[in-house]
Amino acid sequence: MDVKPYTAAARLSSFLPLPKALLTADLSGTALLLYALLLDRGTLSAKNGYTGRGGQVYVVYPIQKLAAALGKGESVVKDRLKELEQAGLILRTHPERGRASHIFLYLPEGPFRTGGGVQKDLGEGAKKPPPPGPKEPTNQQRKPTDKNQSSEQGWGEESL
Repeated sequence: MDVKPYTAAARLSSFLPLPKALLTADLSGTALLLYALLLDRGTLSAKNGYTGRGGQVYVVYPIQKLAAALGKGESVVKDRLKELEQAGLILRTHPERGRASHIFLYLPEGPFRTGGGVQKDLGEGAKKPPPPGPKEPTNQQRKPTDKNQSSEQGWGEESL
Protein backbone atom coordinates (compact mmCIF):
# COMPACT_ATOMS: atom_id res chain seq x y z
CA MET A 1 0.00 0.00 0.00
CA ASP A 2 1.36 3.40 -0.97
CA VAL A 3 1.03 6.19 1.58
CA LYS A 4 1.54 9.94 1.59
CA PRO A 5 1.37 12.59 4.33
CA TYR A 6 -2.07 13.85 5.34
CA THR A 7 -2.05 17.60 4.71
CA ALA A 8 -4.72 20.31 4.80
CA ALA A 9 -4.92 20.12 0.98
CA ALA A 10 -5.41 16.33 0.94
CA ARG A 11 -8.80 15.00 -0.11
CA LEU A 12 -10.27 11.87 1.40
CA SER A 13 -11.60 10.00 -1.59
CA SER A 14 -12.52 6.62 -0.22
CA PHE A 15 -13.58 6.18 3.39
CA LEU A 16 -16.21 4.38 5.44
CA PRO A 17 -18.84 6.31 7.41
CA LEU A 18 -19.18 5.45 11.10
CA PRO A 19 -21.39 7.49 13.43
CA LYS A 20 -19.39 8.69 16.45
CA ALA A 21 -22.20 7.57 18.75
CA LEU A 22 -21.25 3.96 18.00
CA LEU A 23 -17.75 4.36 19.41
CA THR A 24 -19.19 4.03 22.91
CA ALA A 25 -21.63 1.25 21.99
CA ASP A 26 -21.17 -2.28 23.25
CA LEU A 27 -20.26 -3.65 19.80
CA SER A 28 -17.26 -5.61 18.62
CA GLY A 29 -14.73 -3.99 16.30
CA THR A 30 -15.75 -6.33 13.49
CA ALA A 31 -19.43 -5.37 13.95
CA LEU A 32 -18.50 -1.67 13.76
CA LEU A 33 -16.53 -2.23 10.56
CA LEU A 34 -19.36 -4.31 9.09
CA TYR A 35 -21.86 -1.55 9.91
CA ALA A 36 -19.59 1.02 8.23
CA LEU A 37 -19.45 -1.20 5.11
CA LEU A 38 -23.23 -1.47 5.10
CA LEU A 39 -23.65 2.31 5.46
CA ASP A 40 -21.20 2.82 2.60
CA ARG A 41 -23.20 0.43 0.41
CA GLY A 42 -26.36 2.20 1.62
CA THR A 43 -25.31 5.42 -0.11
CA LEU A 44 -25.22 3.52 -3.41
CA SER A 45 -28.54 1.83 -2.62
CA ALA A 46 -30.15 5.21 -1.94
CA LYS A 47 -28.92 6.55 -5.29
CA ASN A 48 -30.27 3.47 -7.09
CA GLY A 49 -33.68 3.59 -5.40
CA TYR A 50 -33.32 0.50 -3.19
CA THR A 51 -36.03 1.51 -0.75
CA GLY A 52 -38.82 -0.28 1.04
CA ARG A 53 -42.05 0.97 2.51
CA GLY A 54 -41.77 4.47 3.86
CA GLY A 55 -38.67 5.13 1.77
CA GLN A 56 -36.28 3.27 4.09
CA VAL A 57 -33.02 2.35 2.35
CA TYR A 58 -31.97 -1.28 2.22
CA VAL A 59 -28.77 -2.95 1.12
CA VAL A 60 -28.28 -6.17 -0.81
CA TYR A 61 -24.86 -7.50 0.16
CA PRO A 62 -24.38 -11.30 0.07
CA ILE A 63 -22.64 -12.92 3.04
CA GLN A 64 -19.84 -14.24 0.83
CA LYS A 65 -19.01 -10.75 -0.46
CA LEU A 66 -19.19 -9.23 3.02
CA ALA A 67 -16.80 -11.91 4.28
CA ALA A 68 -14.37 -11.20 1.43
CA ALA A 69 -14.54 -7.43 2.01
CA LEU A 70 -13.82 -7.88 5.73
CA GLY A 71 -11.25 -10.64 5.31
CA LYS A 72 -13.30 -12.82 7.69
CA GLY A 73 -15.13 -16.12 7.46
CA GLU A 74 -18.83 -16.36 6.67
CA SER A 75 -19.71 -17.58 10.16
CA VAL A 76 -18.03 -14.49 11.69
CA VAL A 77 -20.03 -12.22 9.37
CA LYS A 78 -23.28 -13.99 10.28
CA ASP A 79 -22.52 -13.59 13.99
CA ARG A 80 -21.73 -9.88 13.56
CA LEU A 81 -24.93 -9.34 11.56
CA LYS A 82 -26.85 -10.87 14.48
CA GLU A 83 -24.98 -8.52 16.83
CA LEU A 84 -26.02 -5.52 14.73
CA GLU A 85 -29.63 -6.77 14.63
CA GLN A 86 -29.71 -7.14 18.42
CA ALA A 87 -28.40 -3.58 18.74
CA GLY A 88 -31.26 -2.35 16.51
CA LEU A 89 -28.93 -1.03 13.79
CA ILE A 90 -30.11 -3.35 11.01
CA LEU A 91 -33.09 -5.49 10.14
CA ARG A 92 -32.77 -8.34 7.64
CA THR A 93 -35.64 -9.54 5.49
CA HIS A 94 -35.54 -12.59 3.25
CA PRO A 95 -37.31 -11.91 -0.06
CA GLU A 96 -36.87 -15.42 -1.56
CA ARG A 97 -35.10 -18.60 -0.59
CA GLY A 98 -31.58 -18.65 -2.00
CA ARG A 99 -31.45 -14.88 -2.58
CA ALA A 100 -29.51 -12.34 -0.57
CA SER A 101 -31.30 -10.67 2.33
CA HIS A 102 -32.46 -7.10 2.18
CA ILE A 103 -30.67 -5.36 5.03
CA PHE A 104 -32.56 -2.29 6.26
CA LEU A 105 -30.31 0.26 7.96
CA TYR A 106 -30.98 2.28 11.11
CA LEU A 107 -28.99 5.27 12.30
CA PRO A 108 -28.31 6.00 15.96
CA GLU A 109 -29.79 9.24 17.28
CA GLY A 110 -28.18 11.06 20.16
CA PRO A 111 -26.56 8.83 22.76
CA PHE A 112 -26.60 5.29 21.46
CA ARG A 113 -28.97 2.86 23.17
CA THR A 114 -29.02 -0.80 22.24
CA GLY A 115 -32.22 -2.34 20.96
CA GLY A 116 -33.95 0.85 19.81
CA GLY A 117 -35.43 2.11 16.60
CA VAL A 118 -36.77 -1.02 14.91
CA GLN A 119 -39.60 -0.16 12.53
CA LYS A 120 -42.59 -2.47 12.18
CA ASP A 121 -44.20 -3.87 9.04
CA LEU A 122 -41.34 -3.85 6.52
CA GLY A 123 -43.06 -6.45 4.41
CA GLU A 124 -43.15 -10.19 3.99
CA GLY A 125 -40.33 -12.19 5.49
CA ALA A 126 -39.29 -9.45 7.91
CA LYS A 127 -37.23 -10.90 10.74
CA LYS A 128 -37.79 -9.03 13.98
CA PRO A 129 -34.83 -8.75 16.36
CA PRO A 130 -35.31 -10.15 19.86
CA PRO A 131 -36.37 -7.71 22.57
CA PRO A 132 -33.47 -6.10 24.38
CA GLY A 133 -32.50 -7.78 27.59
CA PRO A 134 -29.53 -8.31 29.84
CA LYS A 135 -26.46 -9.57 28.06
CA GLU A 136 -24.09 -12.18 29.37
CA PRO A 137 -20.94 -10.42 30.58
CA THR A 138 -17.77 -10.92 28.57
CA ASN A 139 -14.50 -11.78 30.32
CA GLN A 140 -13.57 -8.09 30.45
CA GLN A 141 -16.92 -7.18 32.04
CA ARG A 142 -16.96 -9.70 34.89
CA LYS A 143 -16.63 -8.19 38.31
CA PRO A 144 -13.47 -9.12 40.19
CA THR A 145 -13.95 -11.19 43.31
CA ASP A 146 -13.22 -9.71 46.71
CA LYS A 147 -11.12 -12.67 47.79
CA ASN A 148 -7.61 -13.44 46.65
CA GLN A 149 -7.61 -16.88 45.09
CA SER A 150 -4.27 -17.77 46.64
CA SER A 151 -5.71 -17.04 50.12
CA GLU A 152 -8.62 -19.35 49.44
CA GLN A 153 -6.21 -22.18 48.66
CA GLY A 154 -4.16 -21.65 51.84
CA TRP A 155 -1.29 -19.90 50.08
CA GLY A 156 -1.80 -16.53 51.74
CA GLU A 157 0.76 -14.78 53.90
CA GLU A 158 -0.30 -16.72 56.98
CA SER A 159 0.90 -20.03 55.52
CA LEU A 160 4.34 -18.74 54.48
